[in-house]
Amino acid sequence: MDTAVGLFAYIGALSLTALASALLAMFVALRAKALPGSTLLAIFLGGVALWSVAQALPAILGPDASSVTTRLVALSPLPAAAFVHLVFAFALCGALRPVAIASYAIAAFAALVGLVFGVGEVVPWRSFPGMFIPSPVGWGVLMAAALLSIAGHLRLARTWREQLGQHQRQAGAVFVSSLIGLIALTGFAFPALGIDAYPWPVLLLPLYSVALVYGILRHRFMAADVWARRGLVWLLLVAGAGAASALIASLPLALAGRPAGLFATWAALAATLALGLVILAPLKRLVDRLVFPGGRVSEEDVAQWRDQLAAAADETTLADTARALLTRRLSLPGDGPTLTVAGEAVTLVGWDEAPPATRHVAERFAIIVAESARRLAAAHLLVEAEREARLAEIGALAATIAHDLRNPLGIVQMAATGAPAEVRAEIGEQVARMNHLVTDILDYARAWTIAPQPVRVSDLVAAFGIDTYVPDDLTLFADRQALMRVLTNLVDNARALGTRVAIFAEPGPTIILDVCDNGPGIAPEIADSLFRPFVSRRPGGTGLGLAIVRRIMEAHDGTVTLAHRSGWSTCFRLTFGATP
Repeated sequence: MDTAVGLFAYIGALSLTALASALLAMFVALRAKALPGSTLLAIFLGGVALWSVAQALPAILGPDASSVTTRLVALSPLPAAAFVHLVFAFALCGALRPVAIASYAIAAFAALVGLVFGVGEVVPWRSFPGMFIPSPVGWGVLMAAALLSIAGHLRLARTWREQLGQHQRQAGAVFVSSLIGLIALTGFAFPALGIDAYPWPVLLLPLYSVALVYGILRHRFMAADVWARRGLVWLLLVAGAGAASALIASLPLALAGRPAGLFATWAALAATLALGLVILAPLKRLVDRLVFPGGRVSEEDVAQWRDQLAAAADETTLADTARALLTRRLSLPGDGPTLTVAGEAVTLVGWDEAPPATRHVAERFAIIVAESARRLAAAHLLVEAEREARLAEIGALAATIAHDLRNPLGIVQMAATGAPAEVRAEIGEQVARMNHLVTDILDYARAWTIAPQPVRVSDLVAAFGIDTYVPDDLTLFADRQALMRVLTNLVDNARALGTRVAIFAEPGPTIILDVCDNGPGIAPEIADSLFRPFVSRRPGGTGLGLAIVRRIMEAHDGTVTLAHRSGWSTCFRLTFGATP
């Protein structure tokens, strides 16, 4: 490898590791401080950052870095002890306290010895301005750190082997990432062991941070939310972008050699810094778009959102459409932050920790959804008003029909008194049918005003002479006559189609009455429109009985729906609110 390129690759690898580890340590300490083990993980990551700085400085400053490097190396057992503590805590080991005390005691003793007696020196080596060479005491300090790290890895390997499921995958991910770090550390021993080769294992060190972050994200080693997980990725990518821009900006200086003179050196360094900043800006914008997409909202975006939201026919469809649009725009996971729609109110859920630009998009989008919700509510009010107006017209028309038809029908029936018996019977049946239809039209079109009062359900259903499963003391707050009309319609339908009919009641905050039969069931083609006018489940029906039931239940602030009960083919469920 070319001398200059090899040196810059070495410095770049250590710089990237130091920057990524320091940023991750700060992130964990600030954003995940409430999670178990976060402090230990932050200490360990900080130790990795300091170790990387300690090994990078000699390659930059040469022997002048000796005092700083030796002190940082002397402290290396302390983060190794934090790693052991973290691993044993993660493994839920019963010996956590004695192991932690022993680890910190060994680390503190080794660090104290290293600070007092020195751990080595920085000397030129091959084409490097300086590399750390440990003394016998330094070897002892490094051995203590290595043994602590090995102990932690053995515990992780045991957990990986013994555990199952998510815990096993977490242990495996952290074990593999830390193993990469151990392999990378062997490169620092090349000068001390007399290995005359480029310390290539050191170039693997940035992969350690990448693997550790991947393990945390992929297997949720820490229970972070979506914004914390994306924040980790953002920090790592920004660190990588910074290191890449620094290497690219420094490459011309490395190839051309160091300028002669103070002013020339200052100008070259200033130009290098400026070039690095120019390169970093587009790299950071790229990282922002990758990790937190959708940061800008254009007028075209707003127009498209409004068009897609306008297609929603009801509140549920509007909420589903809005969540799908927001999830797709910001590349959110299915269980990530979302929004809710309740009437005209739109609420963002899980966005408190989102970055400002991303939260701005969500808030702008929520305003557009709220506009659509208001338009939808206004449209529903208009439809309801039109429906009430039509019902009033139908009611007036039905009253006219009743007046204009019933008198002639009575005359026809009276005129048939002299006809043969079978003719009189046929005329009477058809007149009765027409009267029944007129009555149903009047009942459907009328504005049902109810007078609720306590009604003992068992007394009400006893009049039908069918099987009833109703608690004796169950009381319902309803209009007795209107409820009797509801039950009569349902029971008559059930008797016409089935050989067994029964009424079930379920007390609770909402009272439920089920009217069931063992008839042929509901035809699939009419199931969705069963409660609309002139849709009938039995031959000869007017098609208004179930529609009238729905109108009466709406007047009670209740509902009528199809339900399922084992052993019965058809059940109509009446649901009432709680008794005042």
